[in-house]
Amino acid sequence: MRPLSSAAYDGTVSHKRVQPAPHVFVYKVFSLAIDVDEIDLLAQSLRLFSRNRWNLLSFYDRDHGTRDGTDVAAHIRGVLREAGLSAAADRITLLCFPRILGFVFNPLSVYFCCGADAVLQAIVYEVSNTYGERRSYVIPVPPHD
Repeated sequence: MRPLSSAAYDGTVSHKRVQPAPHVFVYKVFSLAIDVDEIDLLAQSLRLFSRNRWNLLSFYDRDHGTRDGTDVAAHIRGVLREAGLSAAADRITLLCFPRILGFVFNPLSVYFCCGADAVLQAIVYEVSNTYGERRSYVIPVPPHD
């Protein structure tokens, strides 16, 4: 078994708008970089993290992809297959915000998709807006990049 590759990252979100009315905010955040094939193992190993059930930190499949609870790994592999990038589906790391005490805000989820050689082959940007719409943008990564 390979060592776990999931991680947590801290950062800052900021926004500044000058029109139609000035508005500024800056706040601390943290994201999870989750190997989509490790989610269940993480939930079994970490007392304060769960998959598809309430906890201090949770990951719900319905917060991603089709929103119907489809396994996120199966969903993103399907997206890659439809884009002709099945070879990029060996190892997929999802960068997203977790649910915290049941609440989620995830306007952007980023999937880093690697082939069997562990080289990045595609990035999928999953963008959600305040109207409940979600779109995925698949960006192939050329071998020389």
